[in-house]
Amino acid sequence: MSSRMTLAPLQPVSGRSDGETGAAPLIRRPLELSGRAVRAVAAARVAYELAAQHHAVVHVVSVVDTRSAPLPLPLDIALAMGDAIGSTELHRERERSVRAELSGALSESIDWPVRIMLGTPSAAIVQEANHIGAVLIILGLRRHGRLDRVVHDETTLNVMRVASCPVLGVVTEMNKLPRRILAAVDFSEGSLVALRTGGAVAAEGAVLVLAYVSAMSGFLTDEGEATIHELGVRAGFEKLARELGDDGLMFDHVVLHTAPPQSPAQALLEYADDVKSDLITAGSVQHSRLDQWMVGSVSAEIVRNGRRSVLIVPPRRRA
Repeated sequence: MSSRMTLAPLQPVSGRSDGETGAAPLIRRPLELSGRAVRAVAAARVAYELAAQHHAVVHVVSVVDTRSAPLPLPLDIALAMGDAIGSTELHRERERSVRAELSGALSESIDWPVRIMLGTPSAAIVQEANHIGAVLIILGLRRHGRLDRVVHDETTLNVMRVASCPVLGVVTEMNKLPRRILAAVDFSEGSLVALRTGGAVAAEGAVLVLAYVSAMSGFLTDEGEATIHELGVRAGFEKLARELGDDGLMFDHVVLHTAPPQSPAQALLEYADDVKSDLITAGSVQHSRLDQWMVGSVSAEIVRNGRRSVLIVPPRRRA
């Protein structure tokens, strides 16, 4: 068992009502972030930069993970759990401790509100995000192996599966807002939402590279079919260009061709390495429980790889 430090939903200092739109629609209500040790610090630093850029206030959730707690409980765990469910003064002391740790790690005076929770980190994060209407969850991101899947230690991926708002997984090397973003696109509405969300978390003057992975390149042997496919992709990029031009975003685009056994996720990761992208974004299209569990095989593979920060944007709620 370990204590996880989660920066959670943030309250806006200034913002619009839900019915209004603007250049930065992401930061109008709370942000949320999580991670442990150095990963939590990287996530906290990005949250700090976003809060400054969008005039938002970060809320923190500190989750005591009780999944693997032995019985009887060791003293430190028992005390932590006692703090989590104890008196108001114990809560306040623990909250002050979390703020002090963040202040020391960021070398900034941190006065963010803190919420102490007990249970499974991913469930606690999503619960709090839903409770306060979070518009972004930020978590520390690391590489995941088979053992992590066996012991269900994939907090970031589990949050992405069920969160109703965008989720940003931050690698330890990312200590500032992204300046070069690789956006996986399939020309759907979800792609456009993910692009705009990526622009909202980007540094000023950042460049977006739109990447379409042509998974059918090896099967379009007929010249006519290949031409139709190429024209469709070109039209898709032109449509996105018009949409993004209205937002004032700088962008480029690329078509990545894959051939078995290379997966679309591997193609995106290799290209991200080549162009030194700070962040990979993707729109999620899952609606069924099976799709929700898979997140989308491409997104899940990119998240588990853990080499690049990842932003996953869920589909809009159906009316």
